[in-house]
Amino acid sequence: MADSTANNTSDQDPALPFEYHPSLQEYLVTEKEYLRRNPQYHVMSTGIAVFNKEGKLLLVQRAATEKAFPLLWEIPGGKVDEPDESILHAAVRELKEEAGLDATRIVRKVGHFEFGIMRRTGREEKWIKQIFEMEVQNPEAVVLDPIEHQEYLFASEEEIVKEQAGDVTLKYITPDNKWIKLEAFRHRRETAASS
Repeated sequence: MADSTANNTSDQDPALPFEYHPSLQEYLVTEKEYLRRNPQYHVMSTGIAVFNKEGKLLLVQRAATEKAFPLLWEIPGGKVDEPDESILHAAVRELKEEAGLDATRIVRKVGHFEFGIMRRTGREEKWIKQIFEMEVQNPEAVVLDPIEHQEYLFASEEEIVKEQAGDVTLKYITPDNKWIKLEAFRHRRETAASS
């Protein structure tokens, strides 16, 4: 059976700085356009799953000085910004900013989750976080932005389940943040089984 994540890049814009799976075409739009099509959301962010050669997932620890969720573990990612050409471009930018890694290919959408943030005005902002798996030039060449993150590690699926990687306790922002990491492993397993 053919690899369902195989790239058919013949229809892709050669000017793009990355390749992407054809199923991701719908994310080659701006945040504004995506939110217009999905008015139940107010804000969009991205998360990026990067695996090393041993099949372990990159996790970054939020800086102790962060106002929101200090010292918790997550995958790289962040808010889609107005100047971002598309959601995929935003994800590639966030990976570079937060981990210093250059994406070469966006393999698949891993999944998404939603959350709300209550503003001082009393209005709840509904966020959607889209998670993509990416291949990078060198997954071991991580360079963190020390303002946002202070440590990184590559964790196995079992370590994520047990919330323990060696002597490091892995605390996540929410259960959805843990679940999406396990989804990334599940997708890789299913792709390998169908190859």
